[in-house]
Order: sequence, then structure tokens, then C-alpha cells
Amino acid sequence: MATTCTALSVASMAGGARACLFSHLPRTIAKTNISTTSIVSSKWIYSSKMGLNPLQREYAINKTVHTRKLQVRAARTESQGVSLGFRAPSFELPEPLTGKTWKLEDFEPYPALLVMFICNHCPFVKHLKKDIVKLTNFYMKKGLAVVAISSNSVATHPQDGPELMAEDAKILSYPFPYLYDELQEVARDFGAVCTPEFFLFKKECHIIVN
Repeated sequence: MATTCTALSVASMAGGARACLFSHLPRTIAKTNISTTSIVSSKWIYSSKMGLNPLQREYAINKTVHTRKLQVRAARTESQGVSLGFRAPSFELPEPLTGKTWKLEDFEPYPALLVMFICNHCPFVKHLKKDIVKLTNFYMKKGLAVVAISSNSVATHPQDGPELMAEDAKILSYPFPYLYDELQEVARDFGAVCTPEFFLFKKECHIIVN
């Protein structure tokens, strides 16, 4: 039986929607400043009374004091987000670190699922990696399921290939599976266009309390 997930939110953690554009899309190079952006709703059940979801709130508390601007050169594109009621697309992807193949249905026992589109080389992801590990460790203990997906082409970014993905996951002790979307089909299904991009889903008939 397929998992039914209704979107809570989606976010790009880079100035506006200025983040690393997936290498299968056209690129416009621009200097950007790292900052957080607002979250647009995606596929599990969304509560408009919540305000920031727990991941956003924790991130904001930890990062609002950080005011130094970091200039980098990165591709610029706008995350389109997804509408309320959007359902998590099915996927079946390998995890380079373990060789295991993961499906959306593997996360069915959990009340909520965070899908992160990240990669190895993106400067924005590098800036957030330790915080991502810290936050996911915290919320996974509370029942959140988490999965990360890399959809970059190794033709343009060999550092984002499966071997180095496995190395990165091992070095940083990722508590979540880090999957390889070689054909970039899963990124297209989710509407993900840059890194990092976060989709938070909740199964129907469950409520997230503030």
C-alpha cells in the first residue's frame, strides 16, 4: 500500500531562492548572500496556525545571531515550491554508503518525513551540514523520518558522485540515508531545482502540535 503524504513545507536555505542550481538546468551566475527564506507548503498535512515548523524554529534560534555576510558565486534560480495537498512522489533510489535501495514506502511507519535535496559541492550545503546533522539527530529521536537525495550530474560535478557521497555520509555521520538520483527523475517529480531544498511531509490524519 503506497504511503499517503500531504505536504507541510518546502524551503531553500539560501538568500531568496539563490542556491546551487541542479546541473541539469541552465545556469545564471550571481553573487549571493547566505540567509534563510520563508517556507512554502508542500505534501503532508499543513497547519497554518503553526508558524515556523520545528526545524525552521530551531534553525532560526541558532542562526539569527549570525550576521556576517558570506559572498559566494552560485547559480541563481527560484524554487517554485508545491501547493497544499501535493503528495510525495514515489521513489526508489540507492544509498551509496550501504548499497541498500530505499523506497518512499520504507518511511510509512513514521508520522512525518523530511526530504532534503542536497549535494557534496554546494557551498550553502557545506555551510549547513553540521547543523543539518544536529537538527535531524534531534528530531529523528522524536519520530521524524529523514532522507537526503543528491540529483547532480557527475558529468559536471564529479565530486557529487556516489563514491564521494558515501565518503561524505560516513565522515559526517549522517543519521539519515543519503540517496543517489542518477537520472534526476526524483528531483523533477518533487519539483526540486536547487540545493539545499527541503520538503517536509506529514501523513494524513496526524496533527503536528506547536
